[in-house]
Amino acid sequence: MDLSWTSRQLSIRAEFASLGSRTDRDELRLGRRAFDQQTWDQLGGAGLWQMMVPTDFGGTGVDWWDVTAALEGLASTIRTPGLLLSVIAQAGMAYALDLFGTTAQKSDYFRRILRGELSATAIADPDTGTDVRASSTFLSPRANETFVLNGRKYNIAHAPVASFTLVVCKLEGHARDGISLVLVDQNCKGVTIGPQDRKLGNLDLPTGQLTFEDVPLHYGHILGVPGEGLRNLVRFVSLGRLYYGLVAATLCEPMLAEALSYAKTRQTFGQPIVDHQYVQKKLTDMRIAADSAKWVSYGALHQLLSGAPEAVMSCSIAKLAGASAITDGAVDLLKLYGSRGYHEGEVSTFLRDALAFCSVGGTEEMHRRNIMNQMMRKARPAAKAAVEPARDLETA
Repeated sequence: MDLSWTSRQLSIRAEFASLGSRTDRDELRLGRRAFDQQTWDQLGGAGLWQMMVPTDFGGTGVDWWDVTAALEGLASTIRTPGLLLSVIAQAGMAYALDLFGTTAQKSDYFRRILRGELSATAIADPDTGTDVRASSTFLSPRANETFVLNGRKYNIAHAPVASFTLVVCKLEGHARDGISLVLVDQNCKGVTIGPQDRKLGNLDLPTGQLTFEDVPLHYGHILGVPGEGLRNLVRFVSLGRLYYGLVAATLCEPMLAEALSYAKTRQTFGQPIVDHQYVQKKLTDMRIAADSAKWVSYGALHQLLSGAPEAVMSCSIAKLAGASAITDGAVDLLKLYGSRGYHEGEVSTFLRDALAFCSVGGTEEMHRRNIMNQMMRKARPAAKAAVEPARDLETA
């Protein structure tokens, strides 16, 4: 297993790092409340969407390591997570289509992704949260191989501005199984888009609710087989989970570099604070956590792409490691800078945005449950484990 970047990937990483460095840092720090369409378009112009799309559908061929190099480069300079979370959402949609889409679905939706149209994935219900088996959003069969969709989803990235949404629902008449995945255009009859959410941070990532009232659908809208979508969902959201871990770790790096520089020049009691062991512990803890999250994310991607049975567990571990690195690191930075860090600026903005990683991609409790389920599954005899139902998804 070779986990070193190729010369092409290093070039991709550098190109997207340069693109990220040109974003308006002051505007983001002061709380941009609108989606950054200009940078999004620049990502498309630099070829990011083409990397996610097979050559048969107009892309340059799916190479998730190339996409990863671009994402890491962007995360190394852009300084705020909002647009990175948008890229991860788009990558998850492309991955789902590549794995499970029909030729007609790929032809339609890949064309739209290449145009830069925003997608969304709607998983959580207001009443049942992220327990997808208890979803109250139902897909009901009708005559002539048609369906209607009814229910409500919330906390959806891009809901106010997306072109189309992948909705996680349940086939009517099923108890805690029957999970289905349907592709719905935002302008479809029966779809109501709620107001944009007001959040603590990541103000440039618009989130909101969608309501579905007898939305007319047919088999062409269904991704995969109706009622058999849970395993497919687990597989493609796993890509997002490891990417959350990777970008969280990468976002820490420039903040850590600036903190080290500050600690070298900030004097207390006649010496630089970097000489104090408690300051050194904060800085080294942040370095260890970020590097650990990054490398477990690389390993998780390798396992996911190679079909390793441990991939789902590793992707959850990567997400937790990244979330811990960025949230703990952000709090330590605030302490390190003191009142200067608490004032409006990069450190306080970093903390507000970092806290999103407590829930984006699933809460810590959910991922620990997933990891425990995978540990128990691995401990069972192989034959018994093979017939066990999937128990490794509460949210995404």
